[in-house]
Amino acid sequence: MNIFPVNHPLLKRFDRWAGPALAALGVGMLLLETTRPLRRRTRPRPERWRRNVLLAGPSLPAMRLTLLPAMVGLARLAAPRRMAELAARLPQAPRLVLEVLLLDYLAYTWHRLLHSPALWRLHRVHHSDLDMDLTTAWRFHFGEMLASIPYRAGLPALLGVRPATALGYEAVFEAFTAFQHANWRLPIALERWLAPWLMTPRLHGIHHSVVQRETDSNFGVVLMLWDALHRTRRFDVPQQSITIGVPAYPDPAGQTVGRLLTLPLEPLCPWARPDGSVPAPHSASLPLGELAE
Repeated sequence: MNIFPVNHPLLKRFDRWAGPALAALGVGMLLLETTRPLRRRTRPRPERWRRNVLLAGPSLPAMRLTLLPAMVGLARLAAPRRMAELAARLPQAPRLVLEVLLLDYLAYTWHRLLHSPALWRLHRVHHSDLDMDLTTAWRFHFGEMLASIPYRAGLPALLGVRPATALGYEAVFEAFTAFQHANWRLPIALERWLAPWLMTPRLHGIHHSVVQRETDSNFGVVLMLWDALHRTRRFDVPQQSITIGVPAYPDPAGQTVGRLLTLPLEPLCPWARPDGSVPAPHSASLPLGELAE
């Protein structure tokens, strides 16, 4: 059986519907972050956009040709297994809810694994961006896409998640990835209402801070439920206090496309600036449960 059925009808349907919808969402996010920016830029847009788009060049095709087909191929391979047979006995609505919750929890745990030493080699390409906007949502090393296949495609297949549900969730996953990275200032009242439930631009901005304990928070992709359960949720850092990036890579001149593509081969650096100083945590100005503006 083909594990990577790149021309499967489900994938063609994904291309037909999710592709245009995600493109339209991207244009909308671009307009909103241009007219209502959340954080001040520290680097010129053309410099970063060129770099991030070039990095997306191999990573987005890697996703379409490997990760997405594996969600279909591995699910078909695992269909005769016991977990899939048990899942098939559930009524449709409860099964769909359980599948979506499982996929979102796997996305949360995968994100936490990306911050472990072995996978941080790949994921630091994403976090080392010196500003954060829509293009940061595309700035992933293609190796990270390949490394995610056993976890993000294999585990759902073994647990009986249907390929149509996996691809549908993937469209939502990509939409929220664009939303949370956009440098868009939502009305603070709206974001405070959303933040306990969904990952928002302010919450994900905290996750991209150069302060390690702030980076080690807000790992969720769609739901904030998992951060609340695992006590990794953080609300109280004002956006204008945040410095985006990884302290070991503050020099934009050193972030060439060539170097970022080979960065996973470089040794891991301590969480410190090149001069050895460590970014100081921000003092909480609000209760932990209230989102700072």
